[in-house]
Amino acid sequence: MKIKEEHVEKKKVVFGLGCGRCGSASLAYLLNSQEGALVGHELGPVMPWNASDLTGIQFRWEQLQHQSHLYPIVGDVGIYYLPYIPMLMKSYELVPFINQNYIIKFIILKRDREEVVESFLKKFAKQNNNPLQTEKEEGVRSDEWDECFPKYDGVSLKEAIGLFYDDYYKESEQLVQAHPGNVCIFPMDSLNTDAGVLQILNFVGIDEPRILTAIRKNVSDT
Repeated sequence: MKIKEEHVEKKKVVFGLGCGRCGSASLAYLLNSQEGALVGHELGPVMPWNASDLTGIQFRWEQLQHQSHLYPIVGDVGIYYLPYIPMLMKSYELVPFINQNYIIKFIILKRDREEVVESFLKKFAKQNNNPLQTEKEEGVRSDEWDECFPKYDGVSLKEAIGLFYDDYYKESEQLVQAHPGNVCIFPMDSLNTDAGVLQILNFVGIDEPRILTAIRKNVSDT
């Protein structure tokens, strides 16, 4: 007699990204508002940009895997996940336990380049920090976010932000081409329309999406 196999619904693990100043807190709020979801924003500890040490991402994966025992949708949103996508996708594609039990999605938000540059300049001035450069002006403080960004020395801070933006989305486009079913770029304005929000939630694979718009919680340029 053939034993009927029990269908097991795959858990969804969602990573939200973006170069910063592009609605990441709003994305986390939107995802966390879905039924059965537990999605954080920059869960501690924050991740280093240098992906050669996998201790942090292994901890984060174990953290999300543990949460998935109780929630069908888990995830986190943070600027620093971009360098880890190749490793996460390799594990997803090659490790049977992961690809048989989980669906992994990466949502990358993108805002206008000049808006991002100006917004970062205002933020860094207000907070008196500069995580994009090791050669800081006198009196500029260091904090845990210094490790979360690549470094661009020998240019002005404004130029460094622009270079970071360009590199971030060049890498993002390459990842979309390599993994179109798992990685997708959405304009930040998608968060402000029903159609845009629905596109994001459909990409995640949420069956009964809860549409929330105009929730831009962390794009404050003042």
